[in-house]
Amino acid sequence: MAAKIAFILGAGPNVGQHVAKKFAANGYRVAVLTRSGVTTSDDYLGVKADFTDPLIVASAFKQVRDTWGDPSIVVYNASALHVAPADDAFSVPLTAFQEDLNVNVSSLYAAMQETIKGWKNLESSSKTFIFTGNLLNVAGARPALLTLGVGKAAAAHLIDGAVKSYSSQGYKFYYTDERNPDGSPVGTSPDAKAHSEVYFQLAEDPRQRPWDYTFVKLKGFTKF
Repeated sequence: MAAKIAFILGAGPNVGQHVAKKFAANGYRVAVLTRSGVTTSDDYLGVKADFTDPLIVASAFKQVRDTWGDPSIVVYNASALHVAPADDAFSVPLTAFQEDLNVNVSSLYAAMQETIKGWKNLESSSKTFIFTGNLLNVAGARPALLTLGVGKAAAAHLIDGAVKSYSSQGYKFYYTDERNPDGSPVGTSPDAKAHSEVYFQLAEDPRQRPWDYTFVKLKGFTKF
């Protein structure tokens, strides 16, 4: 039986690396994508790509496909933000806005396309796409985080659309959002271990759980 493959897009030192370690520890071959292509483990396949250019996404997937095969689990953990003054949200240059849009939306769309194309070649693996989100898709505009919020709202729309289009084929899609127990955002302090546990559970469960998957550390799915 061929080894299961997970592809972590945006394998930074916090959530991305912990998710990679979780899947590797459970028998997955793990490819990790970063801008440098450098990994912290010889057990991973390092892929180099900068998602400010959506046209590079296909070649990143091709590298994994040519080396091991198509990944059944894909985690999109990349994001970009140019912070704006709270009283001048539209002062972010258009070029910077476009860069953030490419990482947060256009490259996500390309990654979902490549993932779905690859899944058509897989037989029995649990096919799961997970996007690392936050509450900006439902919280309304926060001027300083405008470019990120636009991206999260669009990402949630893409995930919802994918569930409605492909769930009959057994494909699963999630927009995850870690919260504090009171429902407030975890902000810049996400719990990497909690993410790794939740992501592995979602990947291993053959059922599609709620696509807008809000969760709390040590508690799991929580509807706010």
